Amino acid sequence: DVSADDAEFWDELWKIPSSGEEVFELISPEAARKLRDDRFDNLATLFTQATAQLCQIVETPYNIYFDQALNCARVLTRILPFLLEKGDLGDPDENVEHLCWGTGAGQPGDEKIGLVVGDDTSTIPTEGPQPEEEQEPLALLVVHAAMHMLFLPQFTCDYFEEKESKKRIKSYLTATKEDKAMRAEAGLGNTRQVEAGVILLPKPASVVWAAGAGVTPDQLGLDASTRKYDKNRIEVLRLLLSSCCDPLFSPADEYNPLASRWLAVAVAADAPNAICLFYSLLNTILGYDPSGMGVPYSGAFASDNHIKLVELSAQVLCVLLDCGLPGSPQMVQNNETEPIVEFEEASKGGFNVFRTLLARMDTAKELSFVFRGFSALLKNVYESKITLLPNSTIKLECFQELLVLLWKFLEENPMFMNHVLTQENVNQLIVPICYLMYQSRRDPAQIGLVHICTFVLLKLSGERSFGVGLNKPFKTKLPCDLPLFSGGHADLVAITLHKLVVNGAYKLVPLYSCFLTIICNISPYWRKMSLVAAVKLVNLFELFSSPKFLYSGEQAHRHLALLLEVFNNIIQYQFSGNHHLVYAIIRRKDSFGRLASLTLQKAQAQCHKVYGDHATVYNDADKAPMSMIDSSGNAVDDHSADVPFTPTEEWLSEMKASLPLETVSRLLQHLVPVVDDIVARKQGVVDEMEILEILKDVTMVGLLPVPHAIVIRKYQPNQYTALWFTAFMWGVIFLRNQNLPMFDGQAIELFQVSVQEDDD
Repeated sequence: DVSADDAEFWDELWKIPSSGEEVFELISPEAARKLRDDRFDNLATLFTQATAQLCQIVETPYNIYFDQALNCARVLTRILPFLLEKGDLGDPDENVEHLCWGTGAGQPGDEKIGLVVGDDTSTIPTEGPQPEEEQEPLALLVVHAAMHMLFLPQFTCDYFEEKESKKRIKSYLTATKEDKAMRAEAGLGNTRQVEAGVILLPKPASVVWAAGAGVTPDQLGLDASTRKYDKNRIEVLRLLLSSCCDPLFSPADEYNPLASRWLAVAVAADAPNAICLFYSLLNTILGYDPSGMGVPYSGAFASDNHIKLVELSAQVLCVLLDCGLPGSPQMVQNNETEPIVEFEEASKGGFNVFRTLLARMDTAKELSFVFRGFSALLKNVYESKITLLPNSTIKLECFQELLVLLWKFLEENPMFMNHVLTQENVNQLIVPICYLMYQSRRDPAQIGLVHICTFVLLKLSGERSFGVGLNKPFKTKLPCDLPLFSGGHADLVAITLHKLVVNGAYKLVPLYSCFLTIICNISPYWRKMSLVAAVKLVNLFELFSSPKFLYSGEQAHRHLALLLEVFNNIIQYQFSGNHHLVYAIIRRKDSFGRLASLTLQKAQAQCHKVYGDHATVYNDADKAPMSMIDSSGNAVDDHSADVPFTPTEEWLSEMKASLPLETVSRLLQHLVPVVDDIVARKQGVVDEMEILEILKDVTMVGLLPVPHAIVIRKYQPNQYTALWFTAFMWGVIFLRNQNLPMFDGQAIELFQVSVQEDDD
């Protein structure tokens, strides 16, 4: 036991050089928990002293103290997760509560941490408590110290001028006519003018780590692009990540994104340097060029620390954007035309300054920077494997974090989706997403990756511009066994999703409805389907209409309804360019005929033949856990999956009523005789190209039913998917921080951690 008053001991301790590896080796998970549970006073002293050291260094940032600062940061990074195991979202502990959130009066109540916004001291209560009661909680001091240290001169940034050129800021903030038109199109209306609020500008802008969104190169210092501070930035970001790991210790079904006070402090309006941090993280990630401007092996000259900083920045930004409430995209300015958030809004519970900044990004220049950054980084997943010279391009490993960030932009910034679909080439995102899905389809460890890619495609497919944009020719050579085809990006999407159904892991079954919905949403705009894609889609129809699948559950026929809707959309709205699909349907006419003529007796006989007397639900996607939610996102208690399914008259009537077979039936009724006539005239020896040429010239005007209305199924945000994203994101962060294992899997509740034993 060492007294907190033994200044000489603590001073010497923090001066001892130690690496992160040494600290983590010295304080094992067992030792940390034993310290917390059996010798809490010692842990409290260590925590308090390390925090005090950081606060002192923030107040007097001299070079001679920087090594001490790093030692303190490493110790806190190690012990914080074990404190948070007993924190807001974990198993509560009175000692931990008092240590982290006590304010000097012996009562750990967090009313002392009231949100203070703006610079006006009149907003701070002055009457009531005694001076010793006004001490800030240690938890708040740790988070604030970390955020200060990320912008400490000569430690994590260069020296800076406090004053900023107002002229330069104003020129950056001036919106163009196009920007105003985009805002109007997104339904954001006019900018509101108020007298005062929390300013949402990076001040001083010169400390932001990289140019891009929020700051221009000329706002940064002369040595702005330096990477000499990367190592220190990594250490402090790890501390910030460690202090925000509360969600790991909450059971998934109890998780509340507003419950963690640690996260609330980090994203509050008064969090120091929060705006500079948002733009630093975002620009560090999206400004990184993994191709090295096209110079082979340029990555060999890049620092490993910078790649680590890019990847860690992505993780920290994901965490900071995942708590609290979504930000309002409505632009508000003060009398100086500076973007602000009103004091009343900023002081509400759940306010998140990072989500507000993300929602407020509204200039074409910034949105283009964001899109091009995502495009360049995601393309790295396949470009790093198809270089002429072996290993000449660095391969980034943070593509899952990038997909989470991309999702956040699509969900929370109303202008980003519109900008991507109308001003950029969205296919630059679609190709790497399809590649990742295709390559991950059989790997049980990558099921989450396939899910997030599916959600992104589903979100985009709800927009008409997306379906139209997919018609652009696909010419990229991907390093995988993708079937050769000549067509557009819609073909790539369909062929990829077909492969996931016929050759994917069983755990992908719950996503079948999503896969088919994506294809259905883009089908009305699909101008010219390739032969390969046409055959694949008709193959899917045969698969889903086969007895093994059709009788796997009461709702299994929903997949057939979606596929028939795909065929109907193309026949009714894009007939002239899709002779390949028409011919594929004609060739498989028996599959459609069997379904149309299905009787109850046949259905029961087929079901009995496949499943015997004890039918079991094996493949019914609608009974799988991912799909068991209602339209509001609430879990549905459904035990019907346990009941063997047997076809009934009621089921058959419902199925036939739900399957839109009329358009395909009319098509076959008129075109099958045409094809049969060609085959008869050629005595059975006929070239398929000849049939295709004849089908090109056929018109179905007046022969098909009246065209149906186009139905687009849009992704609806719900609590269930929000929780899934949180669990997925933290699962990725947990796995990606195993070199120095920041988090011990033993106490994690948000997801299940299983350790695979070595064979030897």
